[in-house]
Amino acid sequence: MKKILVIDRDSGFSESLRARLGKGIDLLAAESVREGLSLLENDSPDLVILDITPGCSGGLKGFEEIRARDEQINIIVVAGSEEMEVTINAIKKGAFDCLIKPVDLDELELSIKKVFKTIELHAKLKDVVDISREHKTDTIIGKSRIMEEIFKTIGIASQSKVTILIQGESGTGKELIARAIHYNGPERDKPFMAINCSALVETLLESELFGHEKGAFTGALFKKEGKFEAASGGTVFLDEIGEMSQALQVKLLRVLQERSFERVGGSETIKTDVRVIAATNKDLKEFTAKGGFREDLYYRLKVITIDVPPLRERKSDIPALVTYLMDKANRELHKKVRKVPDNIMELMMDYQWPGNVRELENVITRGVLLAKGDVLLDVFLQPEANPETKAEWHPSTMPDVEREHIEKTLCYTNWNKSRASYLLGMSLPRLERKIKKYNIGPDARLLKSIN
Repeated sequence: MKKILVIDRDSGFSESLRARLGKGIDLLAAESVREGLSLLENDSPDLVILDITPGCSGGLKGFEEIRARDEQINIIVVAGSEEMEVTINAIKKGAFDCLIKPVDLDELELSIKKVFKTIELHAKLKDVVDISREHKTDTIIGKSRIMEEIFKTIGIASQSKVTILIQGESGTGKELIARAIHYNGPERDKPFMAINCSALVETLLESELFGHEKGAFTGALFKKEGKFEAASGGTVFLDEIGEMSQALQVKLLRVLQERSFERVGGSETIKTDVRVIAATNKDLKEFTAKGGFREDLYYRLKVITIDVPPLRERKSDIPALVTYLMDKANRELHKKVRKVPDNIMELMMDYQWPGNVRELENVITRGVLLAKGDVLLDVFLQPEANPETKAEWHPSTMPDVEREHIEKTLCYTNWNKSRASYLLGMSLPRLERKIKKYNIGPDARLLKSIN
């Protein structure tokens, strides 16, 4: 008979699960890790379901005690906290799954079935992969179920050097996820180097990636290491990979296949041991089918795929994001804006956020910057987010709208073009072209940028 050990101070949870699973399962219950360890030694359960809520069952420390007693035991953890770190650390330490309170019994039952199916498969294998490790993580805010699944994937992906493809709209936090994967892994002390493939022309991008020899082209006055050489042992993050030319795609494919390359203008074969994480805001599968991207490279990149949802599909995360972004803005701007009126939060929950988290951060930062007291006021939100501004709206041509938005952003950043290009979601060279096209000067009206 299959045995399950439930360690949870709430005896009602054990009884509910016992009734749900019915016959064929011997369910053991313990209210503490110490009691659970005794049952673990005497009854040898196949699965442990452990509450790791802070203050309950010893938390993650209790998990470690159980794993120290039996390295191969399957553990499903139940977390009361919806912080990303709890989920990622549990998965990294070897948890089979992590469920968030209140536990959906349908979801738990499905996870239990997966455990026993895995046990059957493992019985036929000699080697079992152990992904348990402990590393500090970057902060990603998300309480929704879809983000919890992404956190689990981060925990798993961080423990190997497989190639990863992150897909999602601009502003969803793809680079932050890439950094979380790197800094949770064994190579976290090695370099993490990011490059935007859409920000440079082909020749400069090739040099940035692979380096060049002295005299390789006009202006190459000295030998230069590329990202794949300088980051060996670490991670190279290729943002907007869909913008890479076909010629560079061929060279990248060789790096992934052979772990070697030559500098531009050089003949020496250089070995590299980097993890490649690529990101794109395109549907790369569709783009590949249309011939815009090499099929062989596409399949090389998507060993693990992470699809990051747009903010409009995870609106339950908005309150937590607002709190986090306000705290961040307060620290950076030396402000003390702490209150968000209910009607303002409703506006932010109703808005579709086409610019995703980046747009939300822009709105919150501007609101904190211009607030006179400790309350975030709707006058500083984006006009699109406030239905009351519709009566004041007048049609404009798209170039006029774009020019005004770029001008406002440049004024807001005090003409810090790098910061402005980040907030606008465009490359710095593209921003420079727009400034020239619209003849935008540093004397752009500040009042216009905040009204």
